[in-house]
Amino acid sequence: MFFKKIIIITFLIFFPASMFANELPVPRWVSLNAEANMRKGPSTNASIMYRYQFEGYPMEILRQTETWRYVRDPMNGTEGWMNRILFNGARHIITANKEHSLGYKNADKSKIIAKLAFGVHGKILSCDSNWCYVSILNNEKVRKMYIEKKNLYGVYTHEIID
Repeated sequence: MFFKKIIIITFLIFFPASMFANELPVPRWVSLNAEANMRKGPSTNASIMYRYQFEGYPMEILRQTETWRYVRDPMNGTEGWMNRILFNGARHIITANKEHSLGYKNADKSKIIAKLAFGVHGKILSCDSNWCYVSILNNEKVRKMYIEKKNLYGVYTHEIID
């Protein structure tokens, strides 16, 4: 047991987690930790383009450096730079259908339980090849439903999420 700890500590010293940050696939979806600024360049001196004010907003990483991520806002397509510490791996979605997206009790579309406007925010619980099971907070109540992937920003059509 003692030797396992020594090996782990040695590994972490010589191979810090930041070393693997650039090994994650690009493009990929992430979510904002909290309030965040999108900038014109990869520097805190670069002009702020947008200020995001809610946790869990999905962003698509298109390019990356060790410290900075070049991202796209799924709602309006704006692209800019954000510091990597502003993101986490929790997966969130926003409804993408301009008319409305339907939430179903089951993935077989047997019962509609919600009609969702464009831009509704939710958290991914799981996704299969066509559907995502999500939780959406509405009037202090969490509602869980299935939504077709094609109607969501924040998940790729090929992704399976458990």
